[in-house]
Amino acid sequence: MRLYALAQAAQERFEILFIYKQCTSNLITKLHGEGFATQKITAPLQHDELVSLHALAVFIDDYYLSACEWKTIANIGWLVVALDDGINTDALLADLVINPAPNTNFAEYKKRAPMAEFCFGPQFTYLRREFSSCRFIPLQSRDNILLTLGGTDSQSLALPLCKALLALPNKFKIQLLLGKAHQNQGELEQLQTQFPDFCIVCNPPSVAKHMMQAGLAISAAGGTLGELASLGVPTLALVTVDNQLPTLLSANTESWYRAIDFRGFDAADEMSQHNIQLLKTMTEMAQGLWRDNCLRLVMSEHGRQLVDSRGCQRVIDKLSDCLEMSFKSK
Repeated sequence: MRLYALAQAAQERFEILFIYKQCTSNLITKLHGEGFATQKITAPLQHDELVSLHALAVFIDDYYLSACEWKTIANIGWLVVALDDGINTDALLADLVINPAPNTNFAEYKKRAPMAEFCFGPQFTYLRREFSSCRFIPLQSRDNILLTLGGTDSQSLALPLCKALLALPNKFKIQLLLGKAHQNQGELEQLQTQFPDFCIVCNPPSVAKHMMQAGLAISAAGGTLGELASLGVPTLALVTVDNQLPTLLSANTESWYRAIDFRGFDAADEMSQHNIQLLKTMTEMAQGLWRDNCLRLVMSEHGRQLVDSRGCQRVIDKLSDCLEMSFKSK
């Protein structure tokens, strides 16, 4: 979805081609519906096949490229743009590096990519077009708590989180947003039958419209945080993997979100003391935020001020500048 958002911003200036080793049929259909071309390529990457694409630049969003494949790309002569999450300290063979996360360590990136240009911070948040066209709803008119845990919920948090929230004495509407059918789909649907104020939304046409209905979100601390900020949704962010740790350390933790380190949660041992304590912390923080209308309003305003809808356009503007400098140097 990050590349999709960037492609939407770039399509007025550039011809777009999505290349992939593997891709779901649903995503390919979505890309074709937006008028984007797609092409499957050989794995591992082959120099001659890539050269035949006659590209000016390549955006790389792939955690599994080998060092050899990175070198293959770097040797073609394209302008290389890396979408990075700060997961490791490996060298980056890129001309432009993007990381919208708060608290990005510029000095470390300069060591990894000494010749690169950078797009760092929330002002470069990847937002799809739907986020700029969504009708704004004042916070006081939003009556949902939204639970969103990324496209796959790899740690299977949805079921225990929903159970914990639904067990609270004060009732509020809870909406669970899923990218696809969940590994605990049957049990979640049973909860939906049991609790009238709980509903599941799976792969909706517009994620933004559902986020805009939320007076509070409980979210995995990934790229979704930027989307929620742009819509003014106060958020309780759950840090579930190591590369989300900057979320805990950032100065922005007291702005539109509050964060909890949820990496130690083990869905296979639901009744462990550690799990019980994490769920207790989560529900207490969620209740406290829901009750404090003034605090949520301040958080909402902070989010909208920090993240606007022009992040992808700023990246494409920077790309155009890099291409122009590259042409002048030849």
